Amino acid sequence: MPPTNVKNLSVSQLLAMRADIDKLLQSKKTELQSQLAQIGGDGRMVRKAGSVKGTKVAPKYRHPKTGETWSGRGGTAGWLAQEIKAGKKREDFLIVKPEKKRVKAK
Repeated sequence: MPPTNVKNLSVSQLLAMRADIDKLLQSKKTELQSQLAQIGGDGRMVRKAGSVKGTKVAPKYRHPKTGETWSGRGGTAGWLAQEIKAGKKREDFLIVKPEKKRVKAK
């Protein structure tokens, strides 16, 4: 199929070309979905694990006097680095989360 210069086509020709492309893409989609069904796929997109960029995380460490927090991700927070240098341990600043109450089954 020779390349087509779309700049020289009229609007009606461009719309016809678009319709042809849509039909071709739809048929390819159907073909690929049937092949996927044959090999046991369900056709749903699966999010790639491991991408946490931009997600909010609850703070893991808190300074008892200033209230500054750090999530434990990235470089060590400046206030925590200073406290560690002064001889304290990182575990001293862990935020204690209350345990969830378990419902007893009858």
